[in-house]
Amino acid sequence: MRGASRRTLWWGGALVLAVSLLLVGVTLSRLGFASRAPVPDTAAAEPSPSAANAVPVTVAPIVPRKIQRSVQVVGTFHGYDEVTVMAEVAGRVCKVHREVGDVVRPGDVLLEIDPTDYQLSVEETRRALELEAARIGIAPPPENEFRPENILAKLNREFDLEKLPAVLRAKQQEDNAKARLDRAKQLRESNAITAEEYEQRATDYEVALATRIQMEMDSRAIVAAIKHKIVLLKIAERKLQLTKVVAPEPTKREGMPPDVEYVVAERKVTEGEMLKDSPGSSTATFELVMDKVLKLTAAVPERHAGAVRVGQKAEIRVESYPGRVFAGVVSRVNPMVNRLSRTFEVEVRVDNPKRELKAGGFAKIDILTHEDPDAWTVPIEAVVSFVGSTKIFVVRDGKAHAILVSPGQEGQGWIEIVRAASPELRLEDRVITSGLEKLAEGAPVRVREPDKSK
Repeated sequence: MRGASRRTLWWGGALVLAVSLLLVGVTLSRLGFASRAPVPDTAAAEPSPSAANAVPVTVAPIVPRKIQRSVQVVGTFHGYDEVTVMAEVAGRVCKVHREVGDVVRPGDVLLEIDPTDYQLSVEETRRALELEAARIGIAPPPENEFRPENILAKLNREFDLEKLPAVLRAKQQEDNAKARLDRAKQLRESNAITAEEYEQRATDYEVALATRIQMEMDSRAIVAAIKHKIVLLKIAERKLQLTKVVAPEPTKREGMPPDVEYVVAERKVTEGEMLKDSPGSSTATFELVMDKVLKLTAAVPERHAGAVRVGQKAEIRVESYPGRVFAGVVSRVNPMVNRLSRTFEVEVRVDNPKRELKAGGFAKIDILTHEDPDAWTVPIEAVVSFVGSTKIFVVRDGKAHAILVSPGQEGQGWIEIVRAASPELRLEDRVITSGLEKLAEGAPVRVREPDKSK
């Protein structure tokens, strides 16, 4: 038993020693001491650590491109004319002829007001005019020609103050009194009549003279009354005419469409409603919009005051027609800058022959100011934006170099780099277009050819 124990211990120790030697051999082998055989020189065939870590990228040149410069603003459409049609006389609305959306032309009847009271007023003025004309012997024209201008022409043609019967009678009485006064003067010189009789003849003449003058004044007053009644008749006839509310006739102005039409935007009254011209009451009846030509007004920032001018073209986009561009022209530029908003108002004229655009609508406007023939552009995928900064990477000396940039206009697959904001950028630089997520300032890069099969 004691001999067996000794053999067991000896074998255990030998086993531990063999395992230890094996572990030492493995360690030495890993450290390069396992074999003294010559090692082949492969250092020249393996890449350097910097080349092995280089990021593969693709690059693109900076491309000069012609770009149309513009000022981008937003605005609101207005009709070339927007009219609130008012009733000029009071009364009850007896008939409405037009509704919202109807197209009307100048002179078209929109509604009618009960004309009864105004017809009676015309008739009353006519009869008063006939009465005054009869006092000086002028017969009124026939009923179908009873118009103020006809009556005035007849008055100017037939009236003769000297031939009026009352004036003739007064003139004869004056002449008779004067003749009697002349005889009395001769008789008084020969003392054939008394002084009292002479004074009576003189008084009779003065009375006859005053009577003749008064008759002439009365006749002129009648003529003036006739002319006054003619004016009252014109007023009465106009009020009768105004019982028909019509679309207004605009004054011809530059830029107005030759074929003037309105669209009814709002009807404010209904049949049976009373229109009153008293204070505090409204006589508005319709809202009309001239919309074949629209005015687009927009507030432009003050910094663009030197770039925006009358006559420049504009491109207009609305949400109701996505992808479509409407043409416009700058027609007016307000010379004054708003002191609060620091903007000035611009008006753009937009032809709208098919009424596709609506007054009151919202639009985005590009006012085309000038062309830049040499703007620098890069592929849009070369631009990196992160935490409020925008930059691109260029390849310089085999390394990535980051440059902060200010992007400008965008096109199909490209974006402009504003040169004034990126003075470090050079036209001969090649911008990196792929692998951007692995890049940092100074990182080694390896330019590879882009996959042309895509």
